[in-house]
Amino acid sequence: MKILLTGATGYIGSYLIEYLSKELSNEIIPLCRKLPDYFRDWIDKFEVVECDVTQLDDLKEKVPEEIDCIIHLAAFNDVCCSQKPDQALIVNGIGTRNMLELIKAKECKSFIYFSTLQVYGKELQGNITVDSPVKCFDDYAFTHYVAEEYCRLFSLRYDLNVSVVRPSNVFGCPIHSKINRWTLIPTSLCLSAYKENRIILNSSGKQNRDFVSLYFVSKCIKYLLEENNSGFNVYNLTSERLFSIIEVAKMVQSCSKLVLNTDISLICKSIYPLNSNQFLVRNNLLAPPNKEELRDELLNEIEKILKLLITYGGN
Repeated sequence: MKILLTGATGYIGSYLIEYLSKELSNEIIPLCRKLPDYFRDWIDKFEVVECDVTQLDDLKEKVPEEIDCIIHLAAFNDVCCSQKPDQALIVNGIGTRNMLELIKAKECKSFIYFSTLQVYGKELQGNITVDSPVKCFDDYAFTHYVAEEYCRLFSLRYDLNVSVVRPSNVFGCPIHSKINRWTLIPTSLCLSAYKENRIILNSSGKQNRDFVSLYFVSKCIKYLLEENNSGFNVYNLTSERLFSIIEVAKMVQSCSKLVLNTDISLICKSIYPLNSNQFLVRNNLLAPPNKEELRDELLNEIEKILKLLITYGGN
């Protein structure tokens, strides 16, 4: 299978490149605006396409023919969306529309779009399925939902096989330290522990999150590629397990003692929220790991992140 993957040098994209390329039947074509120096070894392994997803004519010219599937991850992250909402709408919305135009022009068999679980709201409550109402609370969620609607529109209008994936809080050690997603949990907590010998939470840390590992995300995408579902489909990619932010902070604290040989202080600057939010988002892709397996994954990845910081000095 020949797979074009946009956002290839990003946090999830770079991991997926490494994971899917190990499958002998897959030919991976990474697409990025500009290949950074720390991924220069990809030139010897892949047919790298350097192109901006907002430039449709360039895409049509540079992307090879006979692509079987496009996995579309190129998008502004939450930080960039809040800083540049107008550009976020162009990149996340029009960029996705351009990729859909591309699969129509190239007669591609399937399209997988990475959205976000945040389209359901900020602090989730209760049981949530793919049929639950959308409640976007910021530009990040809204621009992803705009992209989802383009996916729905193109699938229905042109009879395209399009899958929208809504992952929850993705965690894992990045492929390289220069991949700039150090605002995520637990990576941000690890960075604080490494640089400042402390972790400061601006809240009580009682907010619950559904964490999914990069490895589990990759397994789910592999499953989608193999299933090759027809029509338009939406999937929640979750673990169905909850860990509070303070629980994860304490994991970083304990791992730092082992890896950094340092006692890390944990400070909560507020008593709010007083209670944890309780919710369950059903995963309609693959059976997720149990809570102990997920805890082990979190601890293992936290150790890897701390060791990465030691190796690269937090740069």
